[in-house]
Amino acid sequence: MVYSGPNGKLISLIICAIVTFCLVLTIWIQAGKKAELTETHESLISKLNTVENDIRKRQAELDQKKTESVKEATGFDPALIQSDSVTAESYFKPAFSWKSGKTYDKARNQYIDTLGKDNAFTKTYLPPDTKIDTDDGPLSYIDFKGLKATFGDIHVVPVSNEGDRVRYVAFVQYFMHRSDQDLVNPGALEKSEAIIEFTAAGDRKKGERIVTEVTAKAGFQSTLKP
Repeated sequence: MVYSGPNGKLISLIICAIVTFCLVLTIWIQAGKKAELTETHESLISKLNTVENDIRKRQAELDQKKTESVKEATGFDPALIQSDSVTAESYFKPAFSWKSGKTYDKARNQYIDTLGKDNAFTKTYLPPDTKIDTDDGPLSYIDFKGLKATFGDIHVVPVSNEGDRVRYVAFVQYFMHRSDQDLVNPGALEKSEAIIEFTAAGDRKKGERIVTEVTAKAGFQSTLKP
């Protein structure tokens, strides 16, 4: 709408002033609401962080009490058992993860170097690979049969301890197979099991735990025989 004459100009100015005032007021109100929302958001975030920190603190206290209760009842430290389980898996995995006669012999020799030539572990789980004489030279029986072993899982059970020196029984599950394609559906394979005794010792604080005093308790159990 356009107003003419002196009064018209005045009215137009008044209307412009009113519109401008309303616009400024709207912006100011929106800015105030935004600042209020921002403040509320920051307050909620602060409260959430406080609650999360409190939950973590209480969970840590609960875990500590559980650990102390287990240690008091059994004499074993759950955290140490967990750590030793990882160490044991790393140590025993090569014995049950070979793909050829060459990798089998490599694993066998490594265990002999650490456990000694006449150790029960290699005698039971890694006996010498038979070599077949051919016109092209010795042929590994493992390669001839196309045998492979794949590590599955390990579960360790503590049986005795002297401080941080703990004696365990380990139950190792693995798969004997002839093709890597067999592992596409491992549930169709029959699991084999090995039972081993060993001791974990060393400075836990420095991460120097080692596996020692290894003894085999049972041999290969698999329907896939050489």
